[in-house]
Amino acid sequence: MPNGSTIYNGPSEINGQEIKATITGTTTKSANTKTGDMAQLWLMFAGERPTDAAKSGSDESVCGQCPHRPMLAKTTGKAPCYVNLGQAPNGVFKASYPDGTPTINKPLRLGAYGEPTSVPIQIIREAVESAQGHTGYTHQWRNPKFDEFKTLCMASVDSEEEQIEAESQGWRTFRVRKPSEALMPGEINCPASKESGYRTNCANCQLCSGTTRQAKNISIIEH
Repeated sequence: MPNGSTIYNGPSEINGQEIKATITGTTTKSANTKTGDMAQLWLMFAGERPTDAAKSGSDESVCGQCPHRPMLAKTTGKAPCYVNLGQAPNGVFKASYPDGTPTINKPLRLGAYGEPTSVPIQIIREAVESAQGHTGYTHQWRNPKFDEFKTLCMASVDSEEEQIEAESQGWRTFRVRKPSEALMPGEINCPASKESGYRTNCANCQLCSGTTRQAKNISIIEH
């Protein structure tokens, strides 16, 4: 049985370039202790390997204006994306998977790499409905085109000002903060974080699932 499926081949909702969306980990157990056993959604530019797309700028098709994109991080002053593109993303890009939405007998992590918003929302909804819960994040929360993703994803924010702005627009937020910064009103520490004593993992927690969960906003100390 294949360990994944390609759920979308087509134009990016961000800039129209051809992308592909693949779910992996549907039949094998994840070794990631923070996330727990979750299937993973990978969003990739279809024309070249993720490592090359990051250098050419074609990763915009699946990362949009995320301030952590390698090319943008040079000007935003933000840390470059933590995903090691030379490992899993390149491997998933080169592998062959059958087309279609799989049955996922575990939670789904929307965006092990890339923006869930780059794929038509109905495709993402079908993937979520096929899974046993999900987590999701987006840096595209300022774009009203993607407002429907509020129900599925957390707004990824990098400052108190962004948190206030995103919440005022109806998003639940996931804020990365410095060790010296305190929690804001309405925030809790990520239960799967070091500062929370790793008391659970993402697969069991699933608080980061947008407004489908009536819960506080989440914050984590940068790592």
